[in-house]
Amino acid sequence: MKKEDAKEVRAEEHKLNNTIENATATTTTTTAAIEYKKYERPEPLTKRMNFSISDFVNIRNLGIGSYSEVRMVKFAITEKDKRYEKIEKSFRDGAIALKVMDKKFIERENKMMQVSAERDVLNKADFRGITRLLFTFQDYYSLYIALECCDEGDLAMLVKRTKNGRLSSEQCAFYAKEVVEALRYCHDTLLVAHRDVKPENILLSRDGHVKLCDFGSCIDLSLVGKEIELKKKVLNESTGEIEERIHKKERGHSFVGSAEYCAPEILQGKAKASYACDIWSLGLTVYKLLAGKNPCRRATEYLTMQAIEKEPELLTYETAILVVEEEEEDLEGENSVETVRFDKKSEDFCRHCIAYDWNERPTCEKLLEFAFFEGLPNGEDELWSAKAPDFAPLEIEKTPSSSSEESEEDDDDDDGYYESAEWKAKVAAALQKKIEKVALE
Repeated sequence: MKKEDAKEVRAEEHKLNNTIENATATTTTTTAAIEYKKYERPEPLTKRMNFSISDFVNIRNLGIGSYSEVRMVKFAITEKDKRYEKIEKSFRDGAIALKVMDKKFIERENKMMQVSAERDVLNKADFRGITRLLFTFQDYYSLYIALECCDEGDLAMLVKRTKNGRLSSEQCAFYAKEVVEALRYCHDTLLVAHRDVKPENILLSRDGHVKLCDFGSCIDLSLVGKEIELKKKVLNESTGEIEERIHKKERGHSFVGSAEYCAPEILQGKAKASYACDIWSLGLTVYKLLAGKNPCRRATEYLTMQAIEKEPELLTYETAILVVEEEEEDLEGENSVETVRFDKKSEDFCRHCIAYDWNERPTCEKLLEFAFFEGLPNGEDELWSAKAPDFAPLEIEKTPSSSSEESEEDDDDDDGYYESAEWKAKVAAALQKKIEKVALE
């Protein structure tokens, strides 16, 4: 072999060895990033059905909002009804959540945009961590949104019925990761910010998994910053009459949701709504689940807003004070103070979420890489298929009867449901008006 050929062979071998060494060094010093599933933005579906409120039997009240109430109901129609086949088999005999919204209030308070936004988002959403929209219908008085029912209440109710008034770090991490996955779907796929993330809007299903609900405050991130025309009633000083005028306003600047979970840049008007608002609210939600209280909450809504805007030094995450009632004979009726210390993983998660500079808050995809979620499954399918933490079940208070005769009638009822006078009156009133007289579309 010639000297020139031998030199070229040795040079190639040396180059190959360096390449192998560099590749080995890279694989030993870095960790491969988790590849999360990317979802395609779905097309909206039309789920309007020709139902009436009389087609349902009321079971109990689930909650009351600013312009709506949510009731647990079941279908009263039978197989003989032609509409029976349009109902999914899994919901024909089971309970569903019916959101009832008063049309007059919606029109008077200009809430139609919020109602439409919630309906449109739920029409498009196809994710296990978001409450599923079944169908919608309306009558002369009300708009109705039928949703899958989560009959174990919300995380705020779960905290109240736990022994110490707070959740363990492991339990909270599981719920928080499911919420982060749901928010990632909202931000990256639906392109919306929820803007009202709080324990009351995170429902707990019977299998122990959580679902994000109440999208009445959400905003399309693609429309943030664009102008919108709003109608406003003002007094004409020259004529003394109330007139309706149109003024323009940029989307994303208005304060919505709950004051104690609202991001400071929104309260101060320094920034438009973005995914960072949800990250702030998520951080305070996790804090409350771990400590049993929201660090920003004050006696009034005004003081709460002042605390968020002007008192960042009061937001400490290392410790929280919890009052526990003792049941021992010597201390009966007295309270003891327990100091709750966050572990490093929980504290790190909360610190990054509750950052006053909204540019420093991580995205949902970055949050999923935090040590707070170590050991938990990744992705929608794996996470919602995994065994959820044990929890204290919700105890339902039975509706008291006014007489023994009513009690006997309830016992004879095969379904065991209590039809309140309020529900019967609502059904009767709805049946008196025809659907063609609908005021809102």
